Amino acid sequence: MASPISCLSILVIPLLVTSLFYHVSNADRTLIESKCENSTNNSFCLSALVSDPQSSTSNLYMLGIITTDLNLKVFEEADSRIPNLLDSLIDSLDRSQLSNCQTNLTDAHETMKAARNTAGEQSYMEESNLLLVVFSNISHCKSQYEDPLICESPISDLTSQMMDLFNISSVIIAMIDSS
Repeated sequence: MASPISCLSILVIPLLVTSLFYHVSNADRTLIESKCENSTNNSFCLSALVSDPQSSTSNLYMLGIITTDLNLKVFEEADSRIPNLLDSLIDSLDRSQLSNCQTNLTDAHETMKAARNTAGEQSYMEESNLLLVVFSNISHCKSQYEDPLICESPISDLTSQMMDLFNISSVIIAMIDSS
């Protein structure tokens, strides 16, 4: 027969372990919230970073990597969506705009991969410079549909996510540089 102390330890130990993880998770959530306060889209920043399971145990450096990785996934989604959209477009202006966007985003995607490598090497100045090139390419894509506004971009949801993730990366890099 088990002693009362063994029975009690069977109940208490899991509670202690759970509370330790809870405190770590809350501390990291606080880090995420503090970084997202400085972004232009706080709710997107929170949902994006919390959506990645690694963010719950990440430091500032890793949050930057996670943000870049999230942006790379959005670029991959654009890479897969644009060819089908181009095939479905009939209007030559629509095709031209989206084709130009495809070129801009392909360049931005390659540059984002290079930025990811420099982030891994903790070369933040170089990463920041590369991210500015990415920003410029995304901006060129978005401007295809804004001047003059003829129709909404069929990938506006993706370019908006890219811009928001770019902003989060910039905030994190600035915080790393200032520490």
